[in-house]
Amino acid sequence: MIEPIGLNQKMLEVRALADGKGFSSDPARIWEMLALIHTEVSEATDAYKKGESFDHVGEELIDAIIRILHLCSALDLDAEALFEAKMSRNWERPYKYNTVRGG
Repeated sequence: MIEPIGLNQKMLEVRALADGKGFSSDPARIWEMLALIHTEVSEATDAYKKGESFDHVGEELIDAIIRILHLCSALDLDAEALFEAKMSRNWERPYKYNTVRGG
């Protein structure tokens, strides 16, 4: 059972909205959901490139987060546990890890 705290609480909220508005969470749509995440990040990139406000860029980034949480719910993932585990691993990495030129 996924504990409805932190990211999981937001994930459940996103899933309720997606289901309520008729956006399927069917596993057959996983490829499409991944593409939609990419689209939102591209929209944020384009908004930044065009000099639009940071609020607009942020709105596009939030759209990407919403789509990521929807996909996590479709995959029945524990977003909170995954986030905590990944952050723990990242804190253990060296300064500017995996970069040749300081990224």
